[in-house]
Amino acid sequence: AAAAAEEAAAFDPIDHIVFAVGSGGTAAGLALGSHLAGLRPQLHGVAVHHSPEHFYELIDAEVSELSGGSFEACAREMLAIYPGAGAGYGVATPELMAFCAETARQSGVLLDHTYSGKALYYFAQAARAQPERFRGKHILFWHTGGAPAPQKRNAYLPVSPRIS
Repeated sequence: AAAAAEEAAAFDPIDHIVFAVGSGGTAAGLALGSHLAGLRPQLHGVAVHHSPEHFYELIDAEVSELSGGSFEACAREMLAIYPGAGAGYGVATPELMAFCAETARQSGVLLDHTYSGKALYYFAQAARAQPERFRGKHILFWHTGGAPAPQKRNAYLPVSPRIS
């Protein structure tokens, strides 16, 4: 944790970290790790299924377990969790697919429609609703992986990848 804090000090501070919340593990790890390393970015999770309330309770339990009970967590103080299930777990709307397509075209970053795509899509909506909170800030999007499902891939990739 100390090495991470020392390395982070060499860069501009990260003000916000945004990530998908699927099981709660990434959220619990980032919350506890940030606390132990003395880093204080604002953490923003987007719940891709279940309610934010479900994840607040789950994260409190996970952080307590990960810390061996030495850290009494209060997830609501450590991070904000936004609803992001949309049309349902793993269900992509045309708007979400268009967002993923535009992100891929502009940045080259592929987003799946279940986790990272929903996280960035719903966080972007929240950020647009409060632009003064995020303007000029350093925001890290934590891409948790995932690839577009084959049946969805052609909906937003300009050219289908070929494997020879």
